[in-house]
Amino acid sequence: MADLMDLLYFEEGFSIRLNNDSDPLFFLVDYSSRSYPMNMANQHYHDFFEVFIALEDEAAHLINGRYLQLHKGDIVFLRPQMLHMSIYPKRSAKQRRIIINYNSLPLPGMNYQMDKIKALYDMDPPVLRLPPEYLSKVVERLNDLFLAAKAKRSGWQLEIYSLSIVLFLEIMRSVRYNIYKEEKQPSFPDLKMYSISEYIETHYMEPLMLQDIAKKFAISPFYLSHQFTKIMGISFVNYLQKVRIRYALQMLSYTSARIHDIIADCGFASSSQFNRTFSSFCNMSPSEFRKLGSADRDIIINSLDPEKSEVVPAAFPPRYRTLPRKRRGVDGMKIGIMAEALYSANPAVLREQLSCLGVETVCLDIPRCFQWADNYRTLSDKRIAEIAFENLDISIIGISNCKLAVMDDQERNEAIDDCMAAIRIAGLLNSPLVGILSPEGDSGIFVSSLKIVEKEAEKKGISIAVIPVVGSAVDGLDGAIKLASEDAEISFLIDPLRLLHDDRENTFSFFEEVFSVLGKRIAALFLSDRIDGRLTNLGKGIMAKTYPHIAALLSSSIPLIRLGDSSATIADDILYIRRIFL
Repeated sequence: MADLMDLLYFEEGFSIRLNNDSDPLFFLVDYSSRSYPMNMANQHYHDFFEVFIALEDEAAHLINGRYLQLHKGDIVFLRPQMLHMSIYPKRSAKQRRIIINYNSLPLPGMNYQMDKIKALYDMDPPVLRLPPEYLSKVVERLNDLFLAAKAKRSGWQLEIYSLSIVLFLEIMRSVRYNIYKEEKQPSFPDLKMYSISEYIETHYMEPLMLQDIAKKFAISPFYLSHQFTKIMGISFVNYLQKVRIRYALQMLSYTSARIHDIIADCGFASSSQFNRTFSSFCNMSPSEFRKLGSADRDIIINSLDPEKSEVVPAAFPPRYRTLPRKRRGVDGMKIGIMAEALYSANPAVLREQLSCLGVETVCLDIPRCFQWADNYRTLSDKRIAEIAFENLDISIIGISNCKLAVMDDQERNEAIDDCMAAIRIAGLLNSPLVGILSPEGDSGIFVSSLKIVEKEAEKKGISIAVIPVVGSAVDGLDGAIKLASEDAEISFLIDPLRLLHDDRENTFSFFEEVFSVLGKRIAALFLSDRIDGRLTNLGKGIMAKTYPHIAALLSSSIPLIRLGDSSATIADDILYIRRIFL
């Protein structure tokens, strides 16, 4: 296998790039080397998919706190939002590797086939080790990419995109021959310090004292301090300060957040502590940093990222986008997301991803989130227990494609049974609400079906909420008002975009009516935005001027759920929600 990987074309510092990491069709192949000193690098994650190909026999990856030893030719698959870092051995020679980054591989009409490629990221562990006869084919496809990028013939970008599809197709066909087995773990101190560094990365916005961390991980403060410096190459205090300053730089550079908000959101106890620490790392004040040009700011950001080349040139500059958890408002309002946007392989992965993002709650449509769940009716108690074990804050158990309004008795009864099962599961998972997307069909049939479901929900102490949708059984605002008059118990999940017949309705007065008429019945607010008919970042589409107005209309504590099945803009959208609604 060693000789086989030596046939792979490799040029230090070479890269193949299509677009940048904010574009839907972003693709990058990065050829470079790393060495042991890079072990002091912070763990990180990003909003695109990553494929790591080891070209040496001694390397490892720390993925969501799990240590995975790698050999030459091993291929690691990292979903968006997956916390990870590379670990290199103590040796003088640098370790070569190839990293592939991309947002998606859009191929209209081929969703089923492309989902098979996404399934590569569901492997547990997410590492592929192929026998030589199958690895050789992958090497050939990688060499095809390299040669095409070097030649840059007319239309080379299209050639690169086509060859990338062929590469992933070859990998997908070979996955059944995976022979990867987890090997020896590093020493206990190493694993413990890696876990502590991961904890810092996901809790830096909270008060963190060395004594408290030592107690949490059942070790002495002296042992923690000594071993952390030895293994991570930096003291506990400096590591924590650097993590906090790194995220403060991101917020100063890429957001308009006020400095006193950044101080609190990044875990600093006071402005004097923040200014002193910032100056020690950056040799200037936060306000002076903000006045710099973007190129100069990027130089400082990169200087505080020892592992910057792991994501450069994939991100220009490397935007970690992990945002701190805003302190909960006095009214208890929570910020959450739709779980399916994270492509989670299992509940444990979902919990880690939510922790990294710093969101406080989640809307969980289990069959849409996990591939192993066909529907609520067939979900086993073992699977439910796996979800319950992670102790997630689940504001809403969601149900989509629910045919409660169809004429066909069998289809409707199956939909009712699915709702009954979802209600039972909501009770087991301590979720107070089951949310039903208003289906297409007859409104009268939907109401009669809904009343059957509500009786079961009442027994379990669960509330039922409906998402009104223009053109559905609960037709927009008028349909919601009609349903509210017929059903005194029903509540609503409001998605402003789904209430609009067209963009011309996007007026302040329209939503004033929504909240004045339905205000006390609104159980959660779903947030999305669009421009020219396609979804976009929150605040960058037709709702940009309206969401601040809606925020002023909210009079009670309700979950704020970011909609969408794309992970590329989650962190930016969460920041927007915090800024506008809290």
